[in-house]
Amino acid sequence: MIVPKTLYLLDAGNTQLKLAFVEAGVIQWVKRFSTADFAPESIDGNIPVIFSSVISEKDLEFLHPHFLTMIELKRTQKLPFEMAYESPNTLGLDRLCNAAALAQLESGRPRLAIDLGTCIKCDFVDENGRYLGGSISPGLQMRSKAMATFTAKLPEVNLHHHTEFIGRNSMACLEIGAYFGWQKEIEAYIAAYQTAYPQCYIVLTGGDVRHFDLGQKNGIFANENLTFEGMLSLYQFHE
Repeated sequence: MIVPKTLYLLDAGNTQLKLAFVEAGVIQWVKRFSTADFAPESIDGNIPVIFSSVISEKDLEFLHPHFLTMIELKRTQKLPFEMAYESPNTLGLDRLCNAAALAQLESGRPRLAIDLGTCIKCDFVDENGRYLGGSISPGLQMRSKAMATFTAKLPEVNLHHHTEFIGRNSMACLEIGAYFGWQKEIEAYIAAYQTAYPQCYIVLTGGDVRHFDLGQKNGIFANENLTFEGMLSLYQFHE
């Protein structure tokens, strides 16, 4: 099969739909939508859509009548890396895409992707190109929702970057507690991998990257389109 010159990549996550347009193998633009706000008729239905989804197929049924060609990425397809994960059938497609993107970067070095979205997801490919796994933990907004859900009186707060660490009122305490817990967990992951794998190449991705202060952390890179690059890599490798 000939790879089309133009493609849409659709990443259906837990909190939003992300759409990328690819021309001649290069991502030209990326847009983000809530499921309710996404209007398929606003884009060209003749262009093939390659999609990856962590939500139910029923939630994406409204897309199929609009597009002539929709191709779902699957765990069972050919992969550009060696799968050493013990339960590949339960591996999220977003993590599979991140692993595929890592496989194209810094060959011969250990590689780590830290995806900062609804959850913090770490995915690790070793220097031999084997995907070993990683970790999953609550993301930034999930921490605020959890405190509001599992207590009687604590409200949900909107979270953002904090430099202070002493909250002078209840709202600030909630914001700082959630943000600093999130930030220090990510820093601890980075430190642990750098200690175990001194040559590790580390890239941060996901919608909440903007909240994380890279500061002087040498050798850490940010790439919000990493998952899309992995989707494109998986599709091209398979075809």
